[in-house]
Amino acid sequence: MRCINRMKKRMLLNAKGYILLEMLLCFFIFTIILSLLIVPLQLMLDRQFSEKELQDMEWEVFILELKKETKKAQYIGVANNKLFLYVDGRMVTYERYESSVRRRVDSTGHEVALQGVNNVKFTSNKNGFSIEVINRFGMEKSTSVKSYLHLGSDVN
Repeated sequence: MRCINRMKKRMLLNAKGYILLEMLLCFFIFTIILSLLIVPLQLMLDRQFSEKELQDMEWEVFILELKKETKKAQYIGVANNKLFLYVDGRMVTYERYESSVRRRVDSTGHEVALQGVNNVKFTSNKNGFSIEVINRFGMEKSTSVKSYLHLGSDVN
């Protein structure tokens, strides 16, 4: 009994040490949890950055394909914020559809040419046309496509 009473007295006297040890243990556990959370947070931030890079790459591919198709075109027209290309006896149309720019051939089909678009504007200019796009990140992209054909003003 005496031994138990002595141990209780020692524990009461050493309570400060016990609290310090408990605090160090809690701090150690907290740092482990925090270090495990840093990796997923970095991945989430990197993912958002990579989506912007993918949007830029998609824009470049879209412009390359559009220029390639423009070179083949026998007629180019811009009306009602739509681009019309007459290629190999078929009318190819580029227009905004919801949050994308779609490509249609002879007013049929639905091929997504560019996605993640908030706004698109086609305008005709001398010897070609220009396109301005505002993507879902609010970034504005624009380019001019030149053609050696005479740009048509009206499309049936």
